[in-house]
Amino acid sequence: MAKRTLEKLADKIIRLTPEEGEQLTLILRAKLMPEQARQQQGLLQQQQQITPQMAQMGQRPQGGQMPMPTARMAAQQGLLR
Repeated sequence: MAKRTLEKLADKIIRLTPEEGEQLTLILRAKLMPEQARQQQGLLQQQQQITPQMAQMGQRPQGGQMPMPTARMAAQQGLLR
């Protein structure tokens, strides 16, 4: 749009009555909802694409048992003083 056309549109929006402003808000929200839904769907798909490394986090190592910590391991983790 040309700058002049945008200025005229801005002037019309400024002069709206409160009721017209509410109607405009509802119309804009209704028109934006499909776009917002697509964006949210994209975010959900990104969250579901977990890398194998992230999927392994928090799981016990193979064999099901945690190794017994050595004094060196405990010291590294700050468990010993």
